[in-house]
Amino acid sequence: MMTRPHSVVMALLLLAEVSRFGEGASNPGFVVRITERGLEYARQYGMAILKKELSAINVPDLSGSFQAGWMGSVSYEFKWLRIRSFQIRNIDLSLLPGTGVRASLSNNYVSIQGNWKVKKAFVTLEGTFDLSMDGISILIHLNLGKDWSGRPTASVAHCSNSIGHVSIHISGHLSWVLNLFHERIENKIKDILKQEICRIVRMSTSSYLEPYLRTLPVTLMTDQVAGIDYSLVGAPRVTSQGLDTPFKGEFFSRSQRTPVPFDAPPIRLPQEHDRMVYFAISQYVFNTASRVYQEAGHMNFTIRNEDIQKLNMLLSNHSAQEWWNPNCLASETTPFTTMISCFISSYLLLLLQIPLDFPIQLHTKSLGTVIPQLSRLYPNTELELEISPESAPLLLFTPGNVTFKPVMNIQAFALMPNSSNREPLFQLRARTNISATVSVSSGRVLGSVTPGSKLELELKHSNIDSFNVKLLESIFNYYASYIIFPSLNEKLEGGFPLPLPRDTYLYSVQLQIHKNFLFIGANID
Repeated sequence: MMTRPHSVVMALLLLAEVSRFGEGASNPGFVVRITERGLEYARQYGMAILKKELSAINVPDLSGSFQAGWMGSVSYEFKWLRIRSFQIRNIDLSLLPGTGVRASLSNNYVSIQGNWKVKKAFVTLEGTFDLSMDGISILIHLNLGKDWSGRPTASVAHCSNSIGHVSIHISGHLSWVLNLFHERIENKIKDILKQEICRIVRMSTSSYLEPYLRTLPVTLMTDQVAGIDYSLVGAPRVTSQGLDTPFKGEFFSRSQRTPVPFDAPPIRLPQEHDRMVYFAISQYVFNTASRVYQEAGHMNFTIRNEDIQKLNMLLSNHSAQEWWNPNCLASETTPFTTMISCFISSYLLLLLQIPLDFPIQLHTKSLGTVIPQLSRLYPNTELELEISPESAPLLLFTPGNVTFKPVMNIQAFALMPNSSNREPLFQLRARTNISATVSVSSGRVLGSVTPGSKLELELKHSNIDSFNVKLLESIFNYYASYIIFPSLNEKLEGGFPLPLPRDTYLYSVQLQIHKNFLFIGANID
């Protein structure tokens, strides 16, 4: 069975002599745990990889001479030696908390074929031979650390092996002659194999494992604005539950990287071991993303009159009877467009309490009924609103829920006729609770948001005297629900990638929300 290169990683990544988790470093934003089920996956693939590599051992030709009693000195040659079979019968990968992981290969078997030739004066004898070695044991320890770039590194700390019983069967004319010195041949081949076995282990580490570890991303660019720092913040730690590897897990701006003004909270991983691998994603990861996009201005929205008119056109296409029908969503045969209409009308009537014929427009003629001084000071003038967060909204993870409470500034402007000038009118502060839904697909973490409560407004500053902001709440809730939240969800659809090595895929994904972090379990392929 052929195996993909990443199987070497899964087989050897767990063989680590490691330091304490996060010692001397801040809390990680991202932790990957490989469980004992992942270890079993590594064991199966490791057997295939090692069998393939050890079967390719090159046994050199052997030649020399020996004393054969009355015959005197006889020269010999053993050529075309090749391994016919290398059987790995048992690999035991055991976790040693606080110490590391040990790979023990026991009761293995190898058979070697070749040709022999014996020469004495003008007499030459030749034939074939079969040699078998049983009870081969191999013990391996790897050191796993991190380099200057934050990538994991692996090196062989210890390799030893022993060979038990050796037997040789020789065929050909006068093959009894070789029985006089078969022990010498057996010992030479045994010494060669003992050296070659550990050479193959070291070669596999440097030629397969090390290059593959370099495919683990240290930084990933999510878009033109931000990237994610997935460098290691400490060496992995072996526990009774598996191998825990801590990553930084921090979003950064691609234009200018600045220190994050808050720390990642501690992560206490649950005692889960049904899946091969688990990912603990701290709320710190999401909050550093919020900070980057907020500072880049990607949480700012401008509301213009044409945006409001698009919604008015959508709503005006339905009759009042459709809006008032309380059972329109109950029928399985209800047209999709009617269901959308019912949803919108229910939201408007029951939550926002906007009259059906209310002409919502960003115009002093329309909003003059809510703010009378607007129509007096700026008659027949279009308005424009700029919405931006006071600070980056921080997500809060509690068991089963992801919420955040953004505080937004809403600045209103009057667009002066026949001019590009805008006159600032007033500034509002808006507060609300928002619920977030998180999912995982194709190795990416995706999200969406829904309003958990209505917007609550307060007047922060006004150039047109004070007014009752409660009358504006319905309008802003209306716009937030059908313009801002859909626009935000469209950006969240792309999500961000998990730090997976090359050719690694997840299936049977499960997701849990714990205090301070998201916990994702999956099997790997």
